[in-house]
Amino acid sequence: MFDHKETLFHVTSQLTRRLANRVREALAPLGLHPAQFTALCEIGEREGLTQAELAMRLELEQPGVARTLAGLLDEGWIEKSTLKGRAQGLYLSDRARAVLPEATLAVARADRSAMVSLSRTEAAQLIDGLSELVAANRI
Repeated sequence: MFDHKETLFHVTSQLTRRLANRVREALAPLGLHPAQFTALCEIGEREGLTQAELAMRLELEQPGVARTLAGLLDEGWIEKSTLKGRAQGLYLSDRARAVLPEATLAVARADRSAMVSLSRTEAAQLIDGLSELVAANRI
């Protein structure tokens, strides 16, 4: 008999919700949401990238990225600067530069806590396997 609770969809949905809650709780004291943290990390790795480039790097749709960026701008986490032509580059603010290292540590702690029952090898294999599934299921 088919048990929907033993499907990849169900298990990953459960895990995603629980992990998202952990990360949200870890970032809340710093005034960040998970999507904002992810965007800040990408911007920090390649300052000056455009909104379109960020959407491609995150593999997300433009409207969602635009909403996240609007919040980051409004809250003083990022700045925009006009590049060649009409495109605007995205840059971390001083506030983001000060908080991002602490946010990164908070997310790393939440990540380790989520995988505490796994050995390092098992954790690495899990991440590798999930990454392969993500790559194989790109739209």
